[in-house]
Amino acid sequence: GAPNVSTAMAVREQHGHDESMHTCAPPDAVVWPQAVGQVQELAALCYRCRVPMVPFGTGTGLEGGVNAVQ
Repeated sequence: GAPNVSTAMAVREQHGHDESMHTCAPPDAVVWPQAVGQVQELAALCYRCRVPMVPFGTGTGLEGGVNAVQ
C-alpha cells in the first residue's frame, strides 16, 4: 500500500514511457519495493496472478521496453 504503491495517472504515465519514439503505455500500478524480500513477494504474486511485471530503471531507454502494452 501507500506510500509504496501508486495508481495515480501522473505516476503511471511517468513510468509508461522512456526516451523512445513510442507512445506512452502506462502500467496499471507502480510499486516501489523497499527490500529484496518485497521484490520476491511481488514477483511471486505477479506470477501467481499472471500479471506482467515491467521493471523500470531511469527511463532513459531508447527501445520502448518500459511500455506496458498488454
